[in-house]
Amino acid sequence: MPATVGDAIVANRFFLEFGGHQVTTLTEVSGIEDESDVLETTQMMAKGGFLAKKSLGALPLKGGKLTLKYPAIKEDPIKKWYDDIVGQKVATARTNITLSVYDYDGSVVLAFEFTAAWPSKYSFSSLSVKGNDAVSITVTIEHTGMNIKGYNS
Repeated sequence: MPATVGDAIVANRFFLEFGGHQVTTLTEVSGIEDESDVLETTQMMAKGGFLAKKSLGALPLKGGKLTLKYPAIKEDPIKKWYDDIVGQKVATARTNITLSVYDYDGSVVLAFEFTAAWPSKYSFSSLSVKGNDAVSITVTIEHTGMNIKGYNS
């Protein structure tokens, strides 16, 4: 089998797009994953043995959670999006979002598209008189599925 040769995708230039907004101040994103639902059963065999089986569960894909971190800004579009959820505007607040990863030339090398996404948690960092760090925000975003463009395509 021939060896695979190529440049690694560098993950230090990325931003989020949703509802006509771009959030370019992200410092960290985690939870970029899809997971299948697995059904595990154990069956008794005729002579007292056991047979363990795993199969695809009722839902072929579980919804996921993204965690975003970024410095606090006064006009935060994600906070406004979160406030719509708190205000029970869930149907209109669920939206598709895209997390784009760029190369050094400014071209998109990966695009993660998350469907029916909405923020479920919005939190501020700790405050301390001992440092001079910026106030940071951590947001959890729920979604119902992920598509990837630019990877294995």
